[in-house]
Order: sequence, then C-alpha cells, then structure tokens
Amino acid sequence: MKVAIIGAGMAGLTVARRLQANGAEVTVFDKSKGTGGRLSSRSFEGGWIDHGAPYFPVDSPEFHDFLTKYLSAETLQRWQPPVSGTLREDEKAHFIGVPRNSAITRALLGDLCFQPSTRIARLERGPDGWQLFNDGESLLGVWPQVVIAVPAPQALALLQGQPSLAEVIAPVKMEPCWVAAVRTKTKLTAQADISVYQDTVVRRVTHNSAKTGRLNTDVYLVQATKSWSVAHLEESAANIGPQLQKRFDQLVASDATSELLFTHRWRYAFTETVLGQPFLWDDISKLGVCGDWCLGRKLEDAWQSGTQMASQMLLAAS
Repeated sequence: MKVAIIGAGMAGLTVARRLQANGAEVTVFDKSKGTGGRLSSRSFEGGWIDHGAPYFPVDSPEFHDFLTKYLSAETLQRWQPPVSGTLREDEKAHFIGVPRNSAITRALLGDLCFQPSTRIARLERGPDGWQLFNDGESLLGVWPQVVIAVPAPQALALLQGQPSLAEVIAPVKMEPCWVAAVRTKTKLTAQADISVYQDTVVRRVTHNSAKTGRLNTDVYLVQATKSWSVAHLEESAANIGPQLQKRFDQLVASDATSELLFTHRWRYAFTETVLGQPFLWDDISKLGVCGDWCLGRKLEDAWQSGTQMASQMLLAAS
C-alpha cells in the first residue's frame, strides 16, 4: 500500500502511523516548515511559545495509550494549573508537550517520509493513481491512495472534480481566531495560569511561561473571541495585535504595560458545524478525508477521525 497524506497535524499523523505499522509506504506533506497543525509552536529567544492550542484534554484511555506509545514521559506531561472562569469541555487542561506542544507531532512523525514547506495545490486522477501538484504546478509524484487531513475549507479546495465528497463536506463550518503573544514587565501574581473571560474581545488568556520547558518569563497567549475574530478577520496583524494587547492590559489590571511579541490569525481554528461522521472514504477512487472537524473541536477528535480513517483503509485493502 502506497499512500500520500496531506497534512501533518494529529489526524494526518495518526493515519500515517497506523498505516506504516501495517506495512504501508507513507509520504506526509505539509505546507508549514514542520509538523503541528493546531499544536503549532513558535521559537522565541531560545524558548518556545505555543500559539496554537495552549494545552489539550485527553478523555479516553485509548487516546492516552496512543500518545504514550509514541511519546516519552518527558515529551508528554500533565498540566492542570489554576483556572479563573468557566472552561468548556474542549478547553480543559490535561496535557502539554515539552518543551513545546509541537514536540508531540514531531514525535509522532518519527521516521515517516515527510515533505515540509510543500503546499499541495491540486490533485489529478490518472491511470496509476493520484498525481499531486504543488502550488508551482510541479508534479510531485503519483500515489494510488491519498488522505486529505486539513481543515474542511482547504479540503474542499482540493476536491474539485470530486463532487461526491465535496458535497458532503460543504456544510461544515469553521471559525477563525486571532491570538497575540504578550510579555508583561512584571510578574502578574494575581493572574491565574488559565483565565476565561466573559468579554467581547478576549475569550481566554493562558500563561505560556507557566508550562514546563518554555524557557521564558511572563509570556501570555491572548485568544480573541469568535465574534471579534470574525468581525476583524481581514485586518492586518499590525492592527490586530495592539488591540488585543490593550484589552489584555485592561483585563489583568496591571500598572505595568505589556510588550507585544507577535500576532497570528488562525483562519480555521475551531469547528462550528461538524461533519457528523468520523471520516469520508471513496473506495473506488481511493481518496479519503479526515480531521477534527469531522467529529468536534478537540485534538482527540482529530485522533479519533484519523484512527477510524486508517481502519477503513486497512479493511478495504484486506
């Protein structure tokens, strides 16, 4: 079995690992320089800032077993800090990666064949399988089977000419999220490590520096609300950052002004309307789609989607 997987987040790497363990030849592509997806992290002054999901819950023993199979005890660590406000189920803190959250997907990648910084722009069905083209229209190769493990709108763009799959995915809706990383001048002793606000601008603030291995002090990740992110979606980061920084300073009631480190827009941060099934697979064309948005908003949903996608592919090949 020879398979190309588009997307090096939790869903894509789960499929890749399961297939490789059963003898498949797998190649993973991602438009980013590394792995991560929602677990993306950014280097900062010799340390790390998690500008994707700041942490993640693990609800099932099966997901925990999967993670501990591939991750060392040093890489996967529990994190259950003080919380202010009310967290949704998908916002609860159970685990983090060390020294950064993207260390989790890096460990899952292992020895898989990986082509980073490669945006797949087009798929074309040929006599020997799927031809993959990058955004420069260069042919990257031909694979008999392909799994698309990216956000639903990006998957739709790759499914032109595949109406049976595209029509099913079309109702899925995803919501954006602006985030900003800030550093305070002095320690915020009264600030919880996770703070949830009933605010029009800021939804959650996470103390990045409170997590093991980040090697920075007094750095916070400020997450905007859904409505504010939607309203300001197409504004520049240069305009967004100072607004989130100002609101952060107001919320934490600090006399010391903060320093804005960077701002990032997640255009497809969370699932608003789920697919309602764990994956899609066309056994005739050998093309599949999976991701957290198939089932929900959590990292575990991505793993569940990828797990069931791989099971279907192995069953079809048996």
